[in-house]
Amino acid sequence: MIKKLCIALLSACVVAPVMAQQSRRGGDASFAPKQGQWEVSAVIGNNQMFNQDLNYLLPTYWDGTGDNGFNNPVGLPTQSGDGSWNNQSGDPGIYLNLGSLNSNSLINLIGLQGKYFILDNLDVNLMFSMNINATPSKNYIEGDATVNYLPIQASKFMEGKITNAWNLSIGSNYYFQTKNERINLYAGGLLGWQMGRIETMLPYTGETVTNEDSDGITGGDVTDNGDEVDDPIELYVPSSRAGQIFGLKVAAVGGIEYSLAKGLILGFEVQPIAYRYDCLQICPKGSAAYVAGHHNVNFFASPNLKIGFRF
Repeated sequence: MIKKLCIALLSACVVAPVMAQQSRRGGDASFAPKQGQWEVSAVIGNNQMFNQDLNYLLPTYWDGTGDNGFNNPVGLPTQSGDGSWNNQSGDPGIYLNLGSLNSNSLINLIGLQGKYFILDNLDVNLMFSMNINATPSKNYIEGDATVNYLPIQASKFMEGKITNAWNLSIGSNYYFQTKNERINLYAGGLLGWQMGRIETMLPYTGETVTNEDSDGITGGDVTDNGDEVDDPIELYVPSSRAGQIFGLKVAAVGGIEYSLAKGLILGFEVQPIAYRYDCLQICPKGSAAYVAGHHNVNFFASPNLKIGFRF
């Protein structure tokens, strides 16, 4: 779909000079950007944020398998899929939404971009997008099945979760003169910053773990004579977990804008070359953070459509 759109946009740019029959010498310069003008655009296309599923950043403290469950190493999940643990951490690149020409969505609004023209052919621009999700925690509520004909159903707990995703970029573009006022070609660069963070809050779960240090007691519910003891799982796991990721990006930018009408702009933009460094941090409570870095270089990255207004 993105290829068809590019072909259609380029075709429009080819036939536009014939239809408009306007040039800078012709006198109608109303479509060209001017010093002091603003341009605000909705950017549609390849998402610049990190993947919103940040659960891989959460440390694992206990997997319910007894003593061995406390030996799980902190790090990125492996891709084995069998649930086994080993000393090798997963590849950070697997968990990053790096984007490509083959994973683009034309209905994906990824942010707003503002431009200010400090000269007729030079702008400074800023783009911003964010996504915040919050899920309140819910305690486990015990049921009662002692009355067969009127049982009370138990209610499952829900772990509270807050996720944040931010994207900010600043750049500048140089606009080239063209014979047709409706068509504007530009090239420039940008610096970008991205952040993603997830934090969870554990409510009352109703789950217990056998206290194997209480004189060989094997477990189960506490009996009337106190022969069996179970401890709440909250005694062994922290009440909160957290992880975060940061990214710094530098990229070259190239694009084309076509004035559908005075002040109404349709544009297409791509980054011929882009470099990004990402730092993932898994933050176990009470110990040092697990840090993993990742470098990425893309060619012809982040193709986006822009629909905006210049005033």
